[in-house]
Amino acid sequence: MNTKITLGTANFGLRYGIANNRMLSEPEALLILEKAAGLGISSVDTAQGYGEAERVLGTFFAQHGKLFEVVTKLSGREYTSSDDVAREVEASLESLNIERIDVLLLHSFDTLQRFKEIVIPALEHYVRQGMIGRFGISVYHPHEIEATLAHLSGLNARLGAVQFPLNIFDRRFLKGGLLKTLEGIGTRCDARSPFLQGLFFLGPETLSSQFDTAKEKLRALSAIAMENSVSVGALALLFAASCDVDHVVLGVDSAVQLEMNLKWLTNGSSDGFAQIKHRLDELEVDSEDVILPYRWKS
Repeated sequence: MNTKITLGTANFGLRYGIANNRMLSEPEALLILEKAAGLGISSVDTAQGYGEAERVLGTFFAQHGKLFEVVTKLSGREYTSSDDVAREVEASLESLNIERIDVLLLHSFDTLQRFKEIVIPALEHYVRQGMIGRFGISVYHPHEIEATLAHLSGLNARLGAVQFPLNIFDRRFLKGGLLKTLEGIGTRCDARSPFLQGLFFLGPETLSSQFDTAKEKLRALSAIAMENSVSVGALALLFAASCDVDHVVLGVDSAVQLEMNLKWLTNGSSDGFAQIKHRLDELEVDSEDVILPYRWKS
């Protein structure tokens, strides 16, 4: 089960999340990476937009070798030619201190819409050269995957990977047979935000009126966890891992927290979670003001 987890590194270089909004120090990040390798995690997720995260990973790889499969993302800048893409790919390779990026994602659907004729042929070239294993896109909405498939079909290109949000509240990508379609064409599917950037760990009374539609469901989630003697975090992670995806991107604040999260998976991947999973079906939230963190008001 640990091989299904991809270690998220946004907080290696940014303040990230709503529950514990801080950036890790480099020693903390390196300790987490050592623990992850020891626990059998085989991949990491990063991005050029995550501050120093790529460089921190590069430091780890220089010390230990490339112990993880690497997923990273382009910056999403203005691309006027393939040279712009080349500079970004080469910058990531240098920062990461590696010779090959296993998965390279566009960081937004907007980048694909605006620059597909420049970016996609360039990425295909790097796949042929062996510098990239596969390329794809990070999205927020199911319709963005459908549109991406149409765009790539027009360019005779293949969608190698997608990353999307998936959690107890947000199940949009589980509907309409979308994951089956992606599986059928060999697209790697990675789910992010299993804890909804920490929202599940906050008391409803601490939240603004923006979250009114979710407050009762947060209380219900806490009640289900208490009744079954498990943590809210365990339920959230087990839910995401039980879905038909290839990887779940998990960010943590410490090596101790990582070990605890993986124990949740190990201890809960028995019949126990299957017996209560149906109760979580009542907790889906439709409001995009709740399930899309970029719409949260600070």
